[in-house]
Amino acid sequence: MRQKHWCGMTAKIGTVLSGVFTILATDLYLIFEQKQLRSSNCTEINQWNKTVTTLINQLLICWSPNIILFLSSITIIISCLLIYSVYAQICRGLVVYIIWIFFYETVNVVVQVLTNNDTGIAEVRAMRWFGLVSRIFMHCFWIFFVTTYAHIIYKSKAKGNIIFYNRRFSAGNGEFPRRKSKIINFPRHYND
Repeated sequence: MRQKHWCGMTAKIGTVLSGVFTILATDLYLIFEQKQLRSSNCTEINQWNKTVTTLINQLLICWSPNIILFLSSITIIISCLLIYSVYAQICRGLVVYIIWIFFYETVNVVVQVLTNNDTGIAEVRAMRWFGLVSRIFMHCFWIFFVTTYAHIIYKSKAKGNIIFYNRRFSAGNGEFPRRKSKIINFPRHYND
């Protein structure tokens, strides 16, 4: 069976490249966003004069470097799991990757919205949003390959299990009489 190609790649190659892209994009995100995330002002929080939503926003802003570092390290581990899942043809690893990327990018958008007000320079804000939006679009592009390959693996595993499920077992004791061969005499075909 000939494999389909999208953008010159099979689903398997696209899935591997999705994992590699996510590892590289996460590393670059940590390098370039480190200064912007660390620059938030988290000195003294006056808990009595603020509303609950303001306190939650301030807490998220103050903890955003730790949140992003933790989520990014989990993302790198899950991307390595994705590459291994392609090698071992484990559909569950691909599904975990898809779910995690949606969660990771959602948290990154929330952190971007909350920490974007601290940046005074408009060009820096525009670059941060451009980086985030372009990474999200690239993840959407690569997720297509991951879902396609997960579907291929799922279908191939399901076909392999059909033979097992359709096999009929006897309710008897499990001993069957041996059939005798119809060939009684074996003629010798070699020269003496």
